[in-house]
Amino acid sequence: MESSSTAASQKSGMLVRAITLLELVATHVDGIGVREAARRTGIDRSAVSRILTHFEELGYVEQERERGVYAAGPRLFSIVAALSERDSLAKAAEPLLKELVGRFNETCYAVARVDDTLVYRSKVDCDNTIRYVIEMGKPFPLVSGASGMAILSGLTRDERDRILEQPIVAHTDVSLTDPEAVRAQLAEDVRLGYSYSPGRWVPNGGGVAAPFFDATGRCAGALTLSSPMDRLQKLSIDEVGAAVNDAARRMSERLGHVAEPPAR
Repeated sequence: MESSSTAASQKSGMLVRAITLLELVATHVDGIGVREAARRTGIDRSAVSRILTHFEELGYVEQERERGVYAAGPRLFSIVAALSERDSLAKAAEPLLKELVGRFNETCYAVARVDDTLVYRSKVDCDNTIRYVIEMGKPFPLVSGASGMAILSGLTRDERDRILEQPIVAHTDVSLTDPEAVRAQLAEDVRLGYSYSPGRWVPNGGGVAAPFFDATGRCAGALTLSSPMDRLQKLSIDEVGAAVNDAARRMSERLGHVAEPPAR
């Protein structure tokens, strides 16, 4: 006879597998197949197929029959929509993002710091036909483009050192991968009050970002303006940086952060 502890452990394992698969589907805009999901999670293919079938019956995922992949379903979208309505970060950022887009006509984002990653939480699009598009809701490493560098610039030295102890991946030919080079750039970013990425995350894609802070003084994320490099280079980076920095300062105030008075 199966013990209660064994049954509880099995239920817990099933729940972890189910949540893992649901998160995987949610972060793949174009969908993901059973085989690839099994490879990425280490879950048995038959179990993956069975769990995704149950989620499809519940409306959390839906299968594209032609390609055989699973994507987010209507019930999952309804939950996301309900949570977005309560997203204080997105609400606080929206008027500031609109102001930046109105001034520079480039897409702007509110980026949240989530542990040692960043997640793009909300955006206001520009009206240019060609845009530098960033995937929403997907975690990205902090050592990446303007958003990541801006958040790093807002961390304590101990937090930065811990993150920079990890291997740094090069995303483009101009990515910074040497920890000392990153530290030097961060020192300059702190002096300027903003971070500028000339194609360090995506080739021919640039960004300008500044960190914002919550009521506890913790760096909670960044406001970011992104653009194809050919358009960004026609703007004054100093002017954009000052505007993004000012928007991030006001974002911090909206989140309850009280800046320390300047030292005398």
